[in-house]
Amino acid sequence: MKIKQLLGMMALDANANEVGKIDDAEFDPEEGKISAITIVLKKNFISSNKIEIDFEDVKSIGDYVLLNKEINKEAAIEEAEKAKDAKEEVEEVEAEIVDDEAEEAEEEAEEAAEVKID
Repeated sequence: MKIKQLLGMMALDANANEVGKIDDAEFDPEEGKISAITIVLKKNFISSNKIEIDFEDVKSIGDYVLLNKEINKEAAIEEAEKAKDAKEEVEEVEAEIVDDEAEEAEEEAEEAAEVKID
C-alpha cells in the first residue's frame, strides 16, 4: 500500500468506534517503514484537532484503519486542545524573548553610536 492511499482513510479504535481520518504519515527512511500516523479528530464543522498514533498501534488496514487501542475521542480532543494551547503559549513567550533581545540590541547599538559621536 502506498502512503497516499492511506491518507484520508477512516480510523476506527479497538471497539470499532470512529476516531477520525488519517491526515499524515511519518515515514522512517532508515527502517523503510511508517513510524506514526496523524489522525484528524473532527470536533465540529469548523474546527478539528489532531493526534499522533504509533504505527505499532495499527492492527490492520482494509476499508478502514483499525487500531489496537481504544481511543476516547472526547478526551483526545481535550488533550489535543491543551497541547495546542501550550504550543501557542510557548510561541508567545519565544516571540517576547525575541522582541526583548531586539530591543536590547537596538539600545546597545544606540549607545555604541553615541559613544562614537562623542
